[in-house]
Amino acid sequence: MPAQKPGYVKNMIKRSLREVVDPSPTEKDEQRIWAFFNSECAYCGKRLSKARKEGHIDHLVSSALDGTNHISNRVLSCATCNEKEKLDMPWEKFLTQKNPDKITASRRRGKILEWQGMHNKTIVKKETLDKIRSLGNEVVEFYDEKVRLARKLRNL
Repeated sequence: MPAQKPGYVKNMIKRSLREVVDPSPTEKDEQRIWAFFNSECAYCGKRLSKARKEGHIDHLVSSALDGTNHISNRVLSCATCNEKEKLDMPWEKFLTQKNPDKITASRRRGKILEWQGMHNKTIVKKETLDKIRSLGNEVVEFYDEKVRLARKLRNL
């Protein structure tokens, strides 16, 4: 676990509030994702080992861009695609860039669309996410105030 510095704690506060209304996939959901994508990155096709913890359960639309944690918005990804290349890029644009061969890109896009179509898309409303974001900001403001007080105490 990273050091619990104020920035990390603020991020965790916001994430934990969001989890209440938009929970992450369960372990069983993650197993289904691994099985559906045949232990391969949905974007580049790289073979991944679950035992070596090589796979990431990636958001197609990132949470920073209001993508949800719903299973229909999650795919199996390698670290390179998830952490270094795709980032907040729209997934279809990234898929096209990653796979210049149109047949491969089309096949991978079809697989992702099939995955999305298999799941009930009961997705959290944007208004709910906005309210949760606002609540998170309120809690963070309160936390910041208490951090300032703690720092003053440290200097006594």
